[in-house]
Parts: sequence; C-alpha cells; structure tokens
Amino acid sequence: MIRSWERSRCYNIEANAVKDAGLEGAGLKQFIEQHAQFLHEVHPTLNRLSNWTKRSQTAVGISDAKGYIIEIKGKLDFLNDEYRSHLRKGACWSEKVRGTNSAGTAIIEKRPIAVVGKEHYLESNHTLYCVGAPIFDPTGRLIGVFNISGYYEKYHPTMLGFADMISKEMEDWMLLHRSHDHIVLALVKESADHSRALLSINKDGFLSGANREARTFLKLDNDKIGHIHISEIFSNGKEILKKKTTKEDLIYLENQESSTKFLTTILFDNRRSHFYTGKKKALQLSEQQPKQKESIQSFHTMYGTDEKFIAAIQLAKKAAKTDYPIIIHGESGTGKDLLAQSIHQESPRSGGPFVAINCGAITKSLLESELFGYEAGSFTGAKATGHIGKLEQANGGTLFMDEIAEMPPEMQVALLRVLQDYTITRIGGTKPIPIDIRIIAASHRDLWEAVQNGEFRADLFYRLQGINIFLPPLRLRSDRLQLANIFLNQIKNELGKNVIFSRDTVKLIETYHWPGNIRQMISSLREAAFLCENGIIEPHHFPQYVQADLKSISANPSSSLQQAEHTTILEVLKKTEGNISQAAKILGIGRNTLYRKLKNIGYSSFKKQNF
Repeated sequence: MIRSWERSRCYNIEANAVKDAGLEGAGLKQFIEQHAQFLHEVHPTLNRLSNWTKRSQTAVGISDAKGYIIEIKGKLDFLNDEYRSHLRKGACWSEKVRGTNSAGTAIIEKRPIAVVGKEHYLESNHTLYCVGAPIFDPTGRLIGVFNISGYYEKYHPTMLGFADMISKEMEDWMLLHRSHDHIVLALVKESADHSRALLSINKDGFLSGANREARTFLKLDNDKIGHIHISEIFSNGKEILKKKTTKEDLIYLENQESSTKFLTTILFDNRRSHFYTGKKKALQLSEQQPKQKESIQSFHTMYGTDEKFIAAIQLAKKAAKTDYPIIIHGESGTGKDLLAQSIHQESPRSGGPFVAINCGAITKSLLESELFGYEAGSFTGAKATGHIGKLEQANGGTLFMDEIAEMPPEMQVALLRVLQDYTITRIGGTKPIPIDIRIIAASHRDLWEAVQNGEFRADLFYRLQGINIFLPPLRLRSDRLQLANIFLNQIKNELGKNVIFSRDTVKLIETYHWPGNIRQMISSLREAAFLCENGIIEPHHFPQYVQADLKSISANPSSSLQQAEHTTILEVLKKTEGNISQAAKILGIGRNTLYRKLKNIGYSSFKKQNF
C-alpha cells in the first residue's frame, strides 16, 4: 500500500477531475463491443453472484487491464447519486486517475489487493472498501480485474481470498471455453496439496494455455505458452499424446525440471484428430490434415423417458421430414441446440451445412456482418478477401438462430426481407445472392409475449411460425435421476474411475431445482465425480453454488414452502393438461393470481403443449 501511495503522489491527481474520467457515447459503445467475448466468458460467474449482491449491499464488477469498468452488478443504494456515477460502465479506476484503489492497484501489483476506508488515496472513497483480484488469460496475460465494493464497515478479511477464488474460477472457465479442438489436462500434486492445475494442449501437442496453479507448479514463463511441446514439460508426456480417447486410467506425469509427479486426468478431449509426437513431424502432418466436418448431433443422442420430453422429440422427428420453419422454446440449458442439430440430421437437408448463430451473444454492430457477410474493403477493418455471412454459409442446409428474441429491431427488419424473397446482399455489395435455407429459431423467452410487448416484430413472428416445439425444463422432468446416471457413466469413462451416488446425492438430484438445466447437471456431476476420492459421490462434492442454494432453502422455511407450492401448482396443471381455468378452480385461487405465480416459477406464458 505504501508503494501505491508513493506512486499516487507522483501522479498529481486532481479530485475534481475524477468524476469526468471515463468513456461516453460512441467511445463507450466501441469499448463494450471490443470486450464482448471477455464479458461473455465471465458472465456466468457474475450472474451466480447476483443474488448475493442484492442481499449484501455490495457491487461486483469487471475492469479491463487499463482500469475501465466493463460490467458492474449489484445494489448501489449505499452510495449517493453523485458517487454512483463513478461506478458505471466505462468509468476509469486506474491508479493514475484515482490513486490507490483495488482495481487500479491490482493492475500494477498483479496480485489481489484490499483497500479499506482511508487506505484509499482520494478522500471521496474513504466510505468504501474495495477488493480487487487480477484476471489472467490462458497465456498468463493480465486482461482485467474482478472487484468487490461496499460500505467500509461491512468489510471482512475473508473477502480478499473470496475475490481471488472468483478470479481464478473465471480464468479456469476461460481456459475451458477457449479449448476448442484442444485437450485439457487436470493435474494434482502427488503431495497433499489439492490445488488443481489445468493445461490445454493443441492438436499438435503444444501448450496453448495454463491456469495460475499450472504456471506456478511448472514454473512456466508466459512466453513459453504456445511455443513449448508437452514432451518438453513432462519426461513421459508422450503417454498423453498416445491416448486416443478419454477412457484411459489416470496416469502420473513427471515434470522434466523438478521431477515432481502429478496425478493427471484428461478433463476434456475436443480433438478432431490424434496428436503427433515430435515437433517437426507434428507441424508437417497437421498442415496436411484435411479439415474435418464437425460432428452433428442426432436424435439417438437425446435420451429421456419423461412424457413431455418424449412428446417433444416425436414432434421434432415429424417436423424434420418437412421443410417448415421451426421454433424451439425452452429455458437455457435444456438442449435446444442439440435438438436443432438432430432435426437437421434427420431432414432432407442433412447433406447440406448446419450453421448456428447466437443472436444474443453477438453485439448489434457485428450481427449484420455475421449474418449477411461483406465485400472486401466495405468498411474499416474489413478483411481484404471479404466475408461470407451465416445466411450464405447455410445455403442448401439449415440456419439455427438461437435466442432470436434478443435480435435488435433493425436486424429483425433485415431478416424479414430475406424470408420474403430468400435473397441477400452482402454489406458493401450490390449483387443480390439467392439462398435456399431452412430456419430453425430458438428462444428461452415467449416470442408471442415479446410481440405483444413491442420487443419483436409481429410480421417476422408470423414468418417464422411453422412448427412450435417445447422442451421442458429439467425440474419438471420425471427422469432426472435416469439422466444423471447416463451422464455419470460418460463422466466415469472420461475420468477413468468408478464412482456411484450416495443416497443423499440421489435425493439432491431429484429435489434440486437445476436452474441451469441439463447443462448445469452435466458440469456439476463432472466436478463432483472429479473431486470424489472414495468412489461415492456425496452432496459436498458438488459445486459451492449448488451447496449454497441447498443451504439457503434449508435455512429459509418460507423458501421450502414456496417450493412445495410450486410443485402443487405444476401437479394440478399436469392433471388439467394445462387448462388455467380448471387449475385455478382446483387450487381455489383466481386466474390472474395463478398467472402471477406461474411467472414467478419461471414460465411467463403456459400453454397446453407444456404438459
């Protein structure tokens, strides 16, 4: 802290100028777009913290490597109106601008920092505590800071370790998220140290990423990542390269430099082809390898015995034989993308391309070029060769438009024109290009409700209407335990270990509400199986946020009663086959009250198809 104050004095900081330090207008918009991928990767972690921030008068945020706030969440009621403007997107918290503070100082020190009350350089910040932890990308480059802020009297020393843990979780998630066509290894020291090191290796056997523990354990310099072969790190590294699947037993890898042994597991194997040992041979063969078409899911990979799920699959199989547009409704994580791929694979267009685009994950300015493509030199930064858009890429096949309800209004108009005459014009081009595509759209929101609220064009809605398929959320499926056992068998093969569920874990699987649905169940089971050491998976092996949810329900009787109420409502609706009027009579409440309760459960609009 002393070094930071000494630097701050040299900066000649003017307190009056601080409020104007930040990005506005077009500059802010461009800044957010530049960091869209980073923000997309850390969002799952920030969203999990949202309930905590609401209860604790706390703000959590992400700054870039220069100290500009990319995202901030939480209740800021403890701040006056003037100071709230300092905690906004685009505000600058570099040390040069605001002196000693957690974000700016963590950037320079490259370590977790807690700055409490009067430890802040500026007097205007003395009412706050701020805790910042640096975030490094898989190559070890500092890309941002995770920050927690609140009223200084609420500070507790454990928050420093908590912030560091969250930043490491973000780093691990980025490494896994960016490991397309890579293999990811999890290494644990042979000693009692349970810290988990993660390494990603590309298809040629070269190190492409390492988390903080891996860089520390293996003494890896950042400049080695991308340039060092796995056989140079471990004396028996070729054992990993010889593996063709993730079904092998755990093995020990011995570090070349320190002779330390690591118990190693293949966490994920996203390789499309086998590794090659030896540097020169690897590079030559990888250049000769033809690009392989990514595998497309089919109906036989979608398992379920739940009646609602089976009905959805049967309808999808019938719809696949037609060329009608399809809208898939379902919460995030229910498998909408897998169902779309299965429909394509079963359709007459299966020989053509399957192209997917997430309308909610791409910024408005980029969505047009992603959909329509552009001609060479059509705008600053455009590729010299131009770019073929998703609509053109899908010619002769299927375009899957996920989260279509999030599409900006101007793009809705552009898509409507395409669906009227099935021709497109690239950005900067003048020649209409005919296309032959089938559109499968998906949304976790009720599209018709979005139309009624003026958020989605009615004419586009009618154009997209063909066949509607509803995928039930996991909490409403009767086959949760069967699914968990299927996923566990797959995970057992990945880890090469035999594990089973305890009775308490079976209860957890059947009663937990699974807000992230199938995607959440798979990731939770994978972590639980990995952490399990005696062959029996217990509830404490599950991710911390799952355990926290369960403790919150146990500690809050009203929450348990609410869960019971939700279950009763859903059971009555199932008996009445989704008839709201009949259900309301049986429950002894008004229709409007029932609609409100359904919305609280997570269904903004119930239809008979849901049951």
